[in-house]
Amino acid sequence: MLEKGWIALDIDGTTTAHVREIPWEVSQFLKGLARKGWRIFFITGRVYSWTLQSLSPLSFPYLFAVQNGADIIEMPAHRLLSRAYLSPKIIPFLEKAYRNIAYDYLIYAGFEKGDFCYYRPRRFPEEIAWYLDLLKSFSPAPWQKREEFSFAEGDSFPLIKCFGSKEAMTPLFEALLHLRELTVSMIRDPLCERFYLLLITDRKASKGTALDRARAAFHSTAPLIAAGDDFNDLPMLEKADIKIVMQTAPEEVKARADILAPSASECGIIPALKEALQRL
Repeated sequence: MLEKGWIALDIDGTTTAHVREIPWEVSQFLKGLARKGWRIFFITGRVYSWTLQSLSPLSFPYLFAVQNGADIIEMPAHRLLSRAYLSPKIIPFLEKAYRNIAYDYLIYAGFEKGDFCYYRPRRFPEEIAWYLDLLKSFSPAPWQKREEFSFAEGDSFPLIKCFGSKEAMTPLFEALLHLRELTVSMIRDPLCERFYLLLITDRKASKGTALDRARAAFHSTAPLIAAGDDFNDLPMLEKADIKIVMQTAPEEVKARADILAPSASECGIIPALKEALQRL
């Protein structure tokens, strides 16, 4: 079938307002677009296993990128299309920057190891145990405790996650921006309203570079529609011919929109995509 174009979608707050599922109406609408020749590409900060909880019921071919583009997978074949992982060499830089922050950071191992995290329990106060337990519920494999983060030279991992209040995360975000080896995104935590997240990935792993890598793999220059609702979606939106932003997004993100969509809780991506298709 002739490729009509690409539709790149964030998941949380864009495609769905639910933690573990995509609304039936949205999945059926996307299925119809896929049948007409549109390539559907989900790009998320989620881990692989959590992403599949939402996407596995979909009955059409699609691509998805996890952890802001660290891994790109083609479905239904589960074929790894592209990978961009971090080196342990960045940990000393992070240790220096990590001052006066209440909660330690987490290092994700990657989906082939079971999406677990390396973590240092002694650096988390008991008051935050409930949150760590929530994160652990999305990992098929048990988390690994470490006294210190020490890895072999050949090791690599998809993402480092920092979390805390906006006031705590903002100076750390600014301190890490100058490291050219990294992509750093600051977003609202979809699991806990009180937290902001810093998602740290390799410089080749952002939602924008994930789009570039995937489209290059298919030698595609077809039209692109992208939709998102947070700051880590901006690199993806910048690549798009038509930019959809959800009404629930921060004002700075909404300022980039060609189309403002109703909230994900209203399945707002459907009317927004309909409008985008009419504009092309």
